[in-house]
Amino acid sequence: MNASLTAPASPCINVCVLAPDTGLCRGCARTLDEIARWGGMSPLEQRATLARVEQRRRDNEE
Repeated sequence: MNASLTAPASPCINVCVLAPDTGLCRGCARTLDEIARWGGMSPLEQRATLARVEQRRRDNEE
């Protein structure tokens, strides 16, 4: 099956606390809007969200 058609796993790790300074979840690095919309996103949108999450994590490591 085409990977773009398969929904990826949620990045949620059950540490659901929004950082007041960034507005990002401390567990998964998603915004509140991304968290709320996750279930209604297409697999392509979910993968784009995961790419943004990874970029945020890399940016915070620097």
